[in-house]
Amino acid sequence: MKPPKLDKAYINNFETLKTAHADNNLALVSAIRKSDKKPVALVCAMQKNNDNTVTPIPLAVMCEGNPFEDFEDPTV
Repeated sequence: MKPPKLDKAYINNFETLKTAHADNNLALVSAIRKSDKKPVALVCAMQKNNDNTVTPIPLAVMCEGNPFEDFEDPTV
């Protein structure tokens, strides 16, 4: 089965991720997923605000377990 084309939102988030990495503004943040109340690890861009606070902007959820067992190989 061929994977679908990536949605523009995914591409935009990836560009934000690359920019945050280049600016050294990435963090791994612990959170609770609303749908099932399970703990997850989020990759976040850290947005610096005018009042000297920082807001984590979630960009991705880290894989739970072995990603080679969870996902089909996209190159096949």
